[in-house]
Amino acid sequence: MSESGIHALIGAQQERLSNLLQLLEQETEALLERDADKIESLLKQKLAQLDKIAGGDKELESHPQVADIKSDPQAMAGVTRCREILAECQVKNQHNNQLADQFLASLGRLQQLLNATRNPNALTYNQEGTTTTGGRLGKVIKA
Repeated sequence: MSESGIHALIGAQQERLSNLLQLLEQETEALLERDADKIESLLKQKLAQLDKIAGGDKELESHPQVADIKSDPQAMAGVTRCREILAECQVKNQHNNQLADQFLASLGRLQQLLNATRNPNALTYNQEGTTTTGGRLGKVIKA
């Protein structure tokens, strides 16, 4: 492969990283909308995209002219842009993780509220301090 081959590989990796960033932005929207089906779909797409990125990294590592990248200003600019996009992806992923944690916490509070209204006489607390409807209450007594 020629030097333009390494440039093409770097460009393809840049495109894969940009696609990952777009998926993360869509995931943010889905988390804010609390659309579980869309979140699940995006998760599968993200995993597939991460596999493609890993494959692109292996392709770049095994390229015969990988050592020449540092002396090629155009290739270094492409690598720098890839690193910038990757950093954006990491920030966006961390933000989405926080949103997912908040989503799960609100679901936990909703579950506690539903438990309290479903059977208030059997309401008790578990080891984590959250409410539960004591499903075993009175079943272990054999008198």
